[in-house]
Amino acid sequence: MEKEIYRDCQRNHACCLGGYAIDGCTQFIPFNNSKTHCKACGCHRNYHRKVLCKDLEQSPNGKSFRSLREAKRMARQQQNCGGVNMKQRKSKFGMGQREAMREFGEGLGWSMRNKDRPEEINRFCERIGVSRIIFKTWLNNNKKCYFKGTSSANISS
Repeated sequence: MEKEIYRDCQRNHACCLGGYAIDGCTQFIPFNNSKTHCKACGCHRNYHRKVLCKDLEQSPNGKSFRSLREAKRMARQQQNCGGVNMKQRKSKFGMGQREAMREFGEGLGWSMRNKDRPEEINRFCERIGVSRIIFKTWLNNNKKCYFKGTSSANISS
């Protein structure tokens, strides 16, 4: 049977001012006569993060969890053992690849929306050893850095 536990308060107290501020209440403590409002912060329990007690009752080795942090750590370990890796690897490019992508990106006008050149883009990606999706991501991430210099040069001339 799953039991609900309410943890930290996530109510935005500065919402009416256009800002964001939470009060720091770390655990829902019910009033004696009411099970719906917190004794510490006065908020309704729906503002508090809900955790299912079944997830926190016991770890696979039989020990009970001491904190939510430990429960998350155990869940990550189980996922990694199952062959699921949550973190994506960051692509690393050599100097030659970066320079080639910069030059080709300038030739494309820093956009891959040009429908006339898909085969040329595919050949370029195969030549430098990068997938099309990774090249597109690199182009979107770096066009502001490189495009600033080319646009100011075009305006001045």
